[in-house]
Amino acid sequence: MFKTNSIVFKFLVPLTIILFILFSVLLLSNIYSLEVVRNHFLNNARNTLEIYVENIHNNLSIYSKDLTEVFENNIDIAIDRSNNGDDSSYFQDIQLMNALKAKVSNNYSSDGVFIKLPGSAATLIQFGNRSEIADKLILADFLDRHEFRPDSQTEIDQWTSLIIQDQHYLFKFITYNDITFGTFVKASSLLSIAQREGDGFGHYVLSNHEGIILASTDSGFVGGEAALRGLRDRHEDSYLFISEPINEFGQIIHIAAKQNIFSGLKLIQWLIISLGVISIIVIPLLLRWLAKDILQPILELVRAAKEVETGQPEFPLPSERYSLEFMKLFHSFHSMVNEITTLKIRTYEEQIEKSRNELKYLQMQIRPHFFLNAISTISSLSYQQKNEEIREWISLLSKHLRYMFKGAFTFVPIYEEMSHVENYIRMQEIRYPDQIFYMTDIDYRAGEIEIPQFLIQTFVENIFKHAMTYGEMLSIFIRADIEMLNEEPFVRIVVEDNGEGFPEALQIHEPVQQEARETDGQVGIANIRRTLQLIYKRDDLLYLSNVERSGARVELRIPVYARAD
Repeated sequence: MFKTNSIVFKFLVPLTIILFILFSVLLLSNIYSLEVVRNHFLNNARNTLEIYVENIHNNLSIYSKDLTEVFENNIDIAIDRSNNGDDSSYFQDIQLMNALKAKVSNNYSSDGVFIKLPGSAATLIQFGNRSEIADKLILADFLDRHEFRPDSQTEIDQWTSLIIQDQHYLFKFITYNDITFGTFVKASSLLSIAQREGDGFGHYVLSNHEGIILASTDSGFVGGEAALRGLRDRHEDSYLFISEPINEFGQIIHIAAKQNIFSGLKLIQWLIISLGVISIIVIPLLLRWLAKDILQPILELVRAAKEVETGQPEFPLPSERYSLEFMKLFHSFHSMVNEITTLKIRTYEEQIEKSRNELKYLQMQIRPHFFLNAISTISSLSYQQKNEEIREWISLLSKHLRYMFKGAFTFVPIYEEMSHVENYIRMQEIRYPDQIFYMTDIDYRAGEIEIPQFLIQTFVENIFKHAMTYGEMLSIFIRADIEMLNEEPFVRIVVEDNGEGFPEALQIHEPVQQEARETDGQVGIANIRRTLQLIYKRDDLLYLSNVERSGARVELRIPVYARAD
């Protein structure tokens, strides 16, 4: 071998190092380039799919609106037509056909609308501009024979996919008194925007919720593989599949060939291969020199890291004497292992406690009695013919559910939480008319501060559960402002009612442990207090008391800046 003071040695060492560094940089650059190209393509594909989904959603919404208008404006005529028989039906048929024709006379209409009358009466159909003559005959025969029966499990905005002569159609219909009003669109028509404006890097597929392919811009992706799963299994190695859900019936998938996406990087890959061959020849010259002073201690560290990874709590220092830098590294690694072991034990304990509290938090949101009360309220209002109240109740309930399923341990601004609370109170006002009075006073600075979701909502629900008395007026007062305690800013939230107040066992006048005080009916208060302890690492943020002649009083103090995520 070469001596350390020879010119050859001094030349080969830096050259080999440079080649190795160059190869590593090029390899990492290629990997990074592949990932950038892939992510860029995925982002563009998702943005494109979102545009297509919005276009499909808008079209289906227009079709649904047209169907609803035809139904509402002509159901009485259709019932009279069905009851009168064929003797006096001519003018009524003309009137119904004109109503259908008005909805398919523009370029934005569906492929057709129809009215199916009971008995032997003919089905009234008007086709859109996109329908061909052969399709019209097939569809007319299908509509005469098919029985449209409403499915109680289908959501109101859902469309039903049906196969007619190997073609997939999406149907939406309304059945009343055995009279069916419906509209339909060919699945391939919904992909027209993708066919016109496709990016040239792939094809688009529509499928329903069961994974059955409804339409594709490339017939080769349909063929004998009607199931999306079979398509994925066959082409997963050579194609990328990017999908976006379509709430009305299923999803849209962009299928792109990987070869087309990464074709521009072949030159870089060949260059890396060439440099790799050169490196294989050059690098062994360095191994002998690196083995003792660098590779051996590194391998020692790797072995130690693997032992620690498998659960070994201690790391013994090496018996062989290495260079000063590596011995310092071994000592630092030994100290780090000890600190990690201690930290893992502490972290696991906190995670276990936090998981338990999260489970309770989730259980607070899934309350069957709330949904049963909601259904009972809607039923009661329907018997009273209070349609406006029913509509308002359903709208309020929808907002309530969207907020409820936002997720556990979500932080929201106080003004958003208060909007949800006022939404909930309004629901109770419909349920108990003229029995609820509430007032809020939220400082504009406090409204922007984020707090745990459902923090105020939990106490308002407790008010209706424990302080509401039928026939008596319930008063609720909610206040939030900023205050300074020991030169630290807090948001003070106060919730009061005019009920009977808290039992003495539940009242908290000072920061003490209260786990044993909660009963089954007050588990929400226990969870809230524990949540505050885990998030803010303090147990002096919740106070429960009674105000003379005013009922229960809840006072919360939330630190403005401190939050242990």
